[in-house]
Amino acid sequence: MIFASVLLFSIGILFIALGILMWKKQMISLLHDYHYNKVREEDKASFSRLSGIGLITVGAGMIPTGIILMATESALAFIAFGIGFAVGIGMLAYAGAKYNR
Repeated sequence: MIFASVLLFSIGILFIALGILMWKKQMISLLHDYHYNKVREEDKASFSRLSGIGLITVGAGMIPTGIILMATESALAFIAFGIGFAVGIGMLAYAGAKYNR
């Protein structure tokens, strides 16, 4: 259980770091090129911001999951993961649908 908790926490930190790089540094190239190949130059900042926040949200759901899982060893900890994952993936899908066409 400790391994799973540490793994979730670590991957959450990684997702947050990638989201910050994408949002603040506008490193759109962190995504595969087909995710942004039709994004207009003037929309790249908005696309990067929305995608970065989506990644941060996924990571923000993983961190409390790891902490709660370590403290309680309850499967209910994955509620935080599910919420963060659903909202984050929704934001990524929305960014792709809105700007990559």
